[in-house]
Amino acid sequence: MPSYTLLTPADCRRVPWKNGLGTTTEIAVEALTAERFLWRVSIADVAAPGPFSTFTGYDRLIAVIEGVGMTLSVDGGAPVARRRMEPAFAFPGEAAVDCALLDGPIRDFNLMLDRATATGAVTLLSGGDCLTSGDIVLVHALSGTARVRPADGDAIPVPPGHSLLLRGVTTALVSAPDGAEAVVAEIRRRDSGVAA
Repeated sequence: MPSYTLLTPADCRRVPWKNGLGTTTEIAVEALTAERFLWRVSIADVAAPGPFSTFTGYDRLIAVIEGVGMTLSVDGGAPVARRRMEPAFAFPGEAAVDCALLDGPIRDFNLMLDRATATGAVTLLSGGDCLTSGDIVLVHALSGTARVRPADGDAIPVPPGHSLLLRGVTTALVSAPDGAEAVVAEIRRRDSGVAA
């Protein structure tokens, strides 16, 4: 049975980074066990360069949503630049990742997935729309009002700073009208049979 939950800023919680060097705003999380989560969506405030926390056994997708951008060096490799609203960067959670800021503080959108049980994707919308699917879909409106139209229902508005969590929805059309921006996180359980 499909379900839709509108999450407000008051539903989020600020938590310290695992390495203690900053904070993140947790938008939504699904526990797998007492010690692990299946997936987590959050927005981190990055005010200074430094190392990322490690999350062994997780896959991470990260995208800059405020500020100019950053470079990430994974396991000592060549730095990879990501600017605001550019495609998400994927890396293994156990990797040693160093972050440098291009021009001042940023905020980034993070999707973390337990590698053994879930896969996923992150899409950034700046005007236009996209068709999305997954066992779980989270749409976060950055600016303007995003609209989400499930295949079997009416459009649901998502105000800026809010998120819509969809469960059990086959497909949905996510729209960010001119001037609006949104991030879409798709999560699929590896045993679900939902096509990626």
